[in-house]
Amino acid sequence: MGLSGAAWATLIIPTILGILVMVLYGYWDKITGKEYYVDDEILAYDEDLVKELQKEGKA
Repeated sequence: MGLSGAAWATLIIPTILGILVMVLYGYWDKITGKEYYVDDEILAYDEDLVKELQKEGKA
C-alpha cells in the first residue's frame, strides 16, 4: 500500500520546514552578523551590554 499525495505532503513538508529552521538557527549569527553572549544569568544580543560585561571580566 502506497501513501497518497496528501500523506506524503503531511510527512515531507514539516520535515523540510524543521530542517530549514535548524539550519537557520545554526547559522543565525553569520546571517545577522551579530554574536550573542550566553551566561547562566543572561542571553544578550545587546552589543553595549556585551562590551560592558567584557570590561568587567565576565565575558
